[in-house]
Amino acid sequence: MSAASVTAGSTAFEPVEGLLDNTPITAGRYIAHVAVPCRDLAEAARWYAEVLGAQPVRILKDRVTFSFGGVLQLVCHLERRSIVSNPRAYPRHHGLTFVRMADFSRLEGHVAKLGVKFLVRPSLRFADSAHEHRYFMVADPSGNVVEFKCYARPESSY
Repeated sequence: MSAASVTAGSTAFEPVEGLLDNTPITAGRYIAHVAVPCRDLAEAARWYAEVLGAQPVRILKDRVTFSFGGVLQLVCHLERRSIVSNPRAYPRHHGLTFVRMADFSRLEGHVAKLGVKFLVRPSLRFADSAHEHRYFMVADPSGNVVEFKCYARPESSY
């Protein structure tokens, strides 16, 4: 089954074109793995695909697995009891650091156009330093915080 044909029930979820590069990793040796709880698998699949551009690659009865930018295996596990009602950025969040500002800006614009509520509005952090970067945070429908950032100097990303 191809990634594009993955379904939950009878509904297919397609990532928004051009937001994330979900190309399968073939040259690297590692893919990071993050698991988060979700209250509804179809809701999570739709939100991560249509709002953030992640590629659903596997949907089972109790989880949906995404290629999140091709470098992160994000797994949303069905767990209705652990939903965050008042999401906060710290101490726990997940997300992506972009290498190119154009890619970051495209996602930022897409999220804003959809009217997604920013947990942290797009901002500049550590201006005029080696760690200068733009960032924003949103919460998924289950209250998991997702951060996106892009450093002015990609070598400072770590």
